[in-house]
Amino acid sequence: MNSFWNGKRRYIALLLFLAGVFVALEVPPVIPFIQLPGENLPEGYNIPFTDMRITNTLVAAVIVWLLLLLFLVYIARRRPSDGGEVPPGGFYNMFEALFEGLMGFIGGIAGGPHFRLIFNMFMTIFLIVLLSNWMSLVPGIDTVGFIHPHTKEKFDPATQEYKVITTDGFEIYQGFLGISYVNGQCNWISPADEAAADESALVAAAAAKAAAEQDALVAAAYARYQAAHDGHGDDATEGGSGADDHATETATETDEATAAYDDVLAARTAEKQARRDRSCYTGVAAAPWQDGYEPYDKSKAKDIPMHPDPSSDEAKRVPWVVLPWVRVASTDLNMTLTIALIAVVMVQVVGVKALGIGYFTKFFNFSTLFKSPLGGIDVAVGLLELIGDFAKVLSFSFRLLGAMFAGAILLFVMSFLVPILPWPFFILEFFVGAIQALVFALLTAIFMQLATISHHHDDEHDHAEAH
Repeated sequence: MNSFWNGKRRYIALLLFLAGVFVALEVPPVIPFIQLPGENLPEGYNIPFTDMRITNTLVAAVIVWLLLLLFLVYIARRRPSDGGEVPPGGFYNMFEALFEGLMGFIGGIAGGPHFRLIFNMFMTIFLIVLLSNWMSLVPGIDTVGFIHPHTKEKFDPATQEYKVITTDGFEIYQGFLGISYVNGQCNWISPADEAAADESALVAAAAAKAAAEQDALVAAAYARYQAAHDGHGDDATEGGSGADDHATETATETDEATAAYDDVLAARTAEKQARRDRSCYTGVAAAPWQDGYEPYDKSKAKDIPMHPDPSSDEAKRVPWVVLPWVRVASTDLNMTLTIALIAVVMVQVVGVKALGIGYFTKFFNFSTLFKSPLGGIDVAVGLLELIGDFAKVLSFSFRLLGAMFAGAILLFVMSFLVPILPWPFFILEFFVGAIQALVFALLTAIFMQLATISHHHDDEHDHAEAH
């Protein structure tokens, strides 16, 4: 069998690696605005015939379903028509081996008359969650989308009007073919915030100067005290040397205070210069202690545009974020909660199918309340079972959500810190996505199997008393 790296594959892998290096060096890494709920796409992207806005996680869920549909068509077309036909090789053989292995695995856990229903539910959930999780490994997911101005309207009671205010975001620039890019190295700073930071630096510098002067005065006073009490006070006062010492101390105090003052302002200047070196255009105006400084006049500030053109000069006056076209569906609580609800409902369905209406006595067991001293315990246990089923919904939802949301953030951060070689973290996320899908589906199968087992012991007790 030829190795994967033989032939054309190795050149394709090398080409992809070089493309990754080029993008990492030429395009600043992007950290999308991270939030838990799925983002609404811009105006005009509504669910047909409704006023509900489409979210990027809904787009991902639809893509998953379309991929599953295409996958089923592919399997149906490649599947041998009878046992005598030789099965095709490649991906189909791999999936058939996986399918048969999982079928045998679930058969050992939930074998019996309800095996087909349990296995179908297991496989459906496994494939949906697996594809949803693995979407985070596809380039462009969560990072390519609309360039969105990060502004919002807030009602001002003083003027009885709505004002546009800004929130956290980044600067943008026009790149190849006029495409707008978010510059992840340049967080946007408003002129008012920049002026406030410069004023804070002046205050901090003055405080550092005052502290240095106070320390120098204390040190000088202590030195004079020691000189006056060590037996050499007469020598110290002869010839007017005390006045010279005092002049020297005063000069030293002034130099130390000035140095402390300049150090604070130098740190602020270096911070602004670092932004200039990254080609940032906000937060780099001259400071009050630099040449070319122009005081910020709040009264002359222009109104913030709500929806500026990304290629216009107004675009520099607002922060921007990436609103992804597609975001991994399993990082949205709506998706994980929906699958969790379906899983728990199917647990009840298979329980009723196996045990009939008597299945619900598992939760509301009042039959022994007045027949046995332990009847109250049976009622309490039933209520705990009911609470446990509600807890399964939360457990299913937040386990998957937490793992995948944290994984997505990990990929963002590591791709930002190590943009050329983040492959170990992609491999980690590959296995985490598969494990989370298997755990979700396996727990569903186990709970469905447990629901088919009767929890009543009345017949056993009666039988024991008759003997």
